[in-house]
Amino acid sequence: MNPEDDLIESPLQQTYSENGHSVEICIYRMKDTPWTLEVVDVHGNSTVWDEEFESDQAAFDEFFRTVKEEGMESLIGEPSGTSFQPEFDEPDGLLELNDFLMSDAVSDQTMSIDMLDGYLTAIVIGPTTLQTSQWFPGIWGPRAEDAPAFADMDEAKRIMGLIIDYYNDLIGGFEEEANEPLLAYSREEDREYLDGEGWAYGFMQGLALCRPDWQALFDDSQGVKWLKPIRLLGAEDLSEEELLLIETPEQREELALQIEASLVEIHRFWLPHRKAVHEINLAGTYHRDHPKIGRNDPCPCGSGKKYKKCCGMNLR
Repeated sequence: MNPEDDLIESPLQQTYSENGHSVEICIYRMKDTPWTLEVVDVHGNSTVWDEEFESDQAAFDEFFRTVKEEGMESLIGEPSGTSFQPEFDEPDGLLELNDFLMSDAVSDQTMSIDMLDGYLTAIVIGPTTLQTSQWFPGIWGPRAEDAPAFADMDEAKRIMGLIIDYYNDLIGGFEEEANEPLLAYSREEDREYLDGEGWAYGFMQGLALCRPDWQALFDDSQGVKWLKPIRLLGAEDLSEEELLLIETPEQREELALQIEASLVEIHRFWLPHRKAVHEINLAGTYHRDHPKIGRNDPCPCGSGKKYKKCCGMNLR
C-alpha cells in the first residue's frame, strides 16, 4: 500500500488569507501518531512546526496564535525558482495568462482575461466561499471537452498558479479597497468605447455559482441599484425594456463606468457576513474562509487525475 494512503488529514485544513497574504494550513498525521502542523505559502515555501499536537484543534489554534503574535509575514518566504504558484506579477503575469486564454490550447468557450477578472471578482466579494474545484472548471467552458490542452504538466501548474495568484491578488485589493475592474475597449464608428460586457458576463457567471446565497442583495433596494449596471451588461435574461438601456455604445460605456463604484458597495454589503465567518474561524470552529482543494479531489487543471497526483505534487 502506498504510505500516502495512510495519511490522515484534518478537516480543519484550509486556505487562510489576511492582509493580502494567503497560506495553506496543513494538519495531518499517520495512524497512532500526533498531529503535524505545516503552513505552505503561495511561493511553495513550507513551515513545519517541530512540536507535535495531541489534537488537530490544538494545531489549528497554534497557527492562529502564531499569526496573532508574529504576524502573517512570519510565514511568508521568498519566491522559489521551482515554485508553481508564482506571485502574480503585473504586467508579465497578466500578459502570460492573457496569451494562454487566447491561444489554441483552449476552446472557444474559455473566458477572456476581462471575463476572468469579473468571474473571480464575484467569487471573492460574494457571500459564499467556494472551493477552487467548484469554480476553476468554469473558466474553460461548460463542457468537459472544454478543458485546456496543456503542453505538459509544468504548463498546467504554471497557468493554475497564475490564476490562483490572480484570485489572491483580488482578495488583497479588496481588503485595501484598491481594486479596479479590468475592462476592455471596443471600437465603433472610429471611436473607442469602454466595454464592460465581457467583464460583467464573467461576474454574472461567478454569481450564478451560488445564486441563492446572493438573494439578500437582490432583495435590498440599494443592492438592486448596485447590481444594475453589471446585470444590464452581463445577464442573459433581460427584458425588452432592459434591452433598450444597452442599445448604443454610449449607453453601455456609461454603465461600464458605474461598475467600480458598485463593487465597492457590494463588497461592503457582504463584509459583516465575511467577518462573522472569520470570527467563527478564530473561535476554532471549522468553516472554510477561502478555497481549499482536497488532495483527493479531481485536479481543477482538467487532467482528470487526483489533485495530489497532479498539480498538488510539488506544493509541499
